[in-house]
Amino acid sequence: MNVSDSPAKTYLRSMLDINPVWQSASALQLRRKTLRMPNHDRRQTGVDSDSVDDMVAKHQNRAKARETVSHLQQQFFHLSDEELSTGLASLNADEVPELAPTIRRLQIAASERNSFVTMLADKKFDRELVIALGKSVVLPQSDAGYVREKFIQNLTTKNSRKRARETSLKIQKAYPDLFALERDWLTTLQNSKASGPMKSGGASLLNYRVLFFGTLIAYQIAKIFLMD
Repeated sequence: MNVSDSPAKTYLRSMLDINPVWQSASALQLRRKTLRMPNHDRRQTGVDSDSVDDMVAKHQNRAKARETVSHLQQQFFHLSDEELSTGLASLNADEVPELAPTIRRLQIAASERNSFVTMLADKKFDRELVIALGKSVVLPQSDAGYVREKFIQNLTTKNSRKRARETSLKIQKAYPDLFALERDWLTTLQNSKASGPMKSGGASLLNYRVLFFGTLIAYQIAKIFLMD
């Protein structure tokens, strides 16, 4: 028998594919099955006596679902309507509960995908904000956070902040479902004092001036005492 086909190899691959947060019971059941250990009472474990092959198949399906989600996130605006619809239809949130929020976001974004085209064609909307919103809605949270932070950091002028604020308000009114997905971020942009590097740069300059004059005054006081 090939090593890659050994029960041990199959067991290890399956265990590595298990999410301990959501599938702790499945991990224990798989271990019992592999080691041929007796099962506990179902009333205690709540786990059906599935075969190892069935459990491995479930884990493979979960892995496939994660791959599909990742593909949809990265290619969301490049896929045809049919490809996007087919990809989303293949996902069952009940089978991958840890991905359920992400799948829901993608479904809402898919229903609003044409809205991004409409906003980009409307010169009243801040183009950069619309593009950032599109990325933020579909990308993984780590990448989306970077997109949001970068956009805020680029608000270096009063006009850019004003345009972002007005666009955020327009999105809230015209596209409430999209707004709801990024409510915290878009609401932040509606703050007239929200700013990027300009604000932090001004604060740094102020701190520098305070430090400079403070040091100068301390130096003058020291000279007076030394002269005495």
